[in-house]
Amino acid sequence: MTTVREINIQHTAWEDERGWGLNPFKTSGVPEDASLNLHIVSLKPGFVRGNHYHTNATEWMLVYGGSAKFLSKPIRENTVKEIFIKDEKPVLLEIPPNVEHAVINESKNDVYLVVFSSSVEPDTIRCPSLFELKR
Repeated sequence: MTTVREINIQHTAWEDERGWGLNPFKTSGVPEDASLNLHIVSLKPGFVRGNHYHTNATEWMLVYGGSAKFLSKPIRENTVKEIFIKDEKPVLLEIPPNVEHAVINESKNDVYLVVFSSSVEPDTIRCPSLFELKR
């Protein structure tokens, strides 16, 4: 697989008057005994995270808290693909190895990313700005 896949989380997410919940590991199909790299970051309005790829790991990214735009491009291709994330529901993306990716916060509030990968030590290769390529 060389394209980013949006994983349908509606069947595993729950919601009540307090808000929503999700087990992203179970939803993404990661084995329970897997050793993962996990980090959680905030993204201020107008800022970008990413503009990199990993050669040795699949990465999953849960985006929530506001509107964002996710861009991706397999390293040997020229077409940049967009995924628009609305602020109502969290979105879980699966990013295969060798796919450049970046996300920009398009809302007025912080957006949050829960990111985990299939390698304890994923390599990170910087790439030119996907948002500059898209213009």
